[in-house]
Amino acid sequence: MALDSRRTGFIAGLLAPVLGFLAYGLIYTTAIRPMYDMAWFVNDMFLGTLKYTSSILSLSLIANAFLFFWFDRKDAHRSMRGVILAMLVYGAVIVALILVERLIMWGLL
Repeated sequence: MALDSRRTGFIAGLLAPVLGFLAYGLIYTTAIRPMYDMAWFVNDMFLGTLKYTSSILSLSLIANAFLFFWFDRKDAHRSMRGVILAMLVYGAVIVALILVERLIMWGLL
């Protein structure tokens, strides 16, 4: 797979937030709340509480900014477009999560 392709950027843009999620989880469980571990962060905080899911997912997208600018330094403009497409996919998921959270809060679901 070539470095400068939209597919490469899209796949990397989908995988980079996973690393961002793990980095945020490690920071959260070591510096902010050291009494908890990573399993608590993933199971209780991210998956168990709908209120924090969209916020944590949004924060994990910061990793895509680093990826985007790395592709920019390599002059891989097609890959940059793939990263933007992946961010739009994540954005749609985040908007859907926020909508579901609001509907549950209002008692409509």
